[in-house]
Order: sequence, then C-alpha cells, then structure tokens
Amino acid sequence: MKRISAVTFDLWDTLIQEYPGNSDKVSSIRVDRIWRVLNDRGMIHSRSEVEKAYSKTFDFLQLTWSKSRDVPVKDHILFMLTSIDSKLAGRLAKEDIARIEKVYSEGILEHPPRLLPGAKDALTEVRDKGYRMGLISNTGRTPGSMLRVVMDKLGILEHFDTTTFSDEILFRKPNELAFNVTLEKLRAIPKATVHVGDDPEKDVLGAKRVGMRAIQYAPDEKSASKHADARVTSLGQILDRIERL
Repeated sequence: MKRISAVTFDLWDTLIQEYPGNSDKVSSIRVDRIWRVLNDRGMIHSRSEVEKAYSKTFDFLQLTWSKSRDVPVKDHILFMLTSIDSKLAGRLAKEDIARIEKVYSEGILEHPPRLLPGAKDALTEVRDKGYRMGLISNTGRTPGSMLRVVMDKLGILEHFDTTTFSDEILFRKPNELAFNVTLEKLRAIPKATVHVGDDPEKDVLGAKRVGMRAIQYAPDEKSASKHADARVTSLGQILDRIERL
C-alpha cells in the first residue's frame, strides 16, 4: 500500500517561471490599457498618474500579503482608482470597472511565463502512478482564474484534480488554511499527502505545520531547507522522492 496517496504542487518557481523582464512589460500593458479606458470614458488623467497609482497599489498588496492574507483582483482595481482620485471609482459604471479588471487580469497573456525544464514530464509521471494531485499557489497581480488559462495553454492544468489560488480563498501560504482547503478538496489526510515547492517558509514549513510531508525543489544549495523531508535539484527526481517517503 502506498504511504502517500496525494501530491500537491506549488506553481511559481516550481513548475513555471517568469521570463526576465516580463513583469515590467506586463505592468506597462496594464497601465496603458487602464489609462485608455479612463480616457475613453472622459476621465482625463495622465499616464503618469495611472502609473503612480499602479505602483502604490503594489505597496498595499505587499502589506496585505505580509500578513498571509489576500484580496480579489477587484480590490486591486478599486484601490488603484481611489489612488488616482478618491471619487473616481464612484464615477465609473460597473461595466467600466469590469473592463479595467479584465485588461488588468489579462496582461500576462501577452508575456506568459515558461515551464521549468522537466515540469510537464514530472506531472505526467506522478499522475500516471495514480496519485491525486492538487495545486496550491499564491497569486500576485494575476488572478487564479487567469493563471488557469496560462496553465491550460502550457499543457499542465489537466494534471490537477483541484487548484487553489490565494486570491480566491483570501489566504496565502504559509497560512494553514491554504493547505487545508486543498486537502479537503482532494479528500486527503495530511500524513498521506506530500507538498512539492521551492520556498523554505511558504512551501516547506507551511506544509509541515499541517502535518503534510514536504519535498523542496531547490536547485541552489543556498535555498535548501533543513525542514524538508526530501530535496530535489531537478523536477525529474520528484516521483522517486515521493515513492521513498
């Protein structure tokens, strides 16, 4: 009988990675398109004003994230609009705010992340062995709904029985709720589940606190965690480590 019945994965820097410079390109797309929506609606503001509000929104998000909490993307937009003009959100129709939210969310599609080497093969190997599979991911400015689109385009979404994103549950790893929600969806018990991720705190310690096993993906020795049950330096090693636990 298998000691492990379910496996959960982190997303960023475990399965996918941003191309260098893409974050700035996506930010520029968002600022340009939000600025255009506002001007189309007669809300005349300079691009510089929109850009400053966009940067200020990140400060707000970082403060929220530092508490292992999260907010839906609509809150990003409302904070950003209020930072431009305290009455701006109230002067826009719901349809306009929804349009801004759409262009903000979809920015990543023009400069998508790349799969890390061996990611798709590793997921296929784990799936073919019959493990139930879940994803537990903290989000940044891109919501989980759009990250599922990205994952589908990369050919990895189909491997997962469930996907948990912080902007949808309003909690971020290492908060225990991020793991417990996923365990419940998978109908898995912690001691029979292993989490695979790169971050020593968010992934390794977060999983261990709820009683899960943890495999750290750490190609660089400097990021190695002494708390992980196992460590891999390439994604091709994951199945072997799972079956040794």
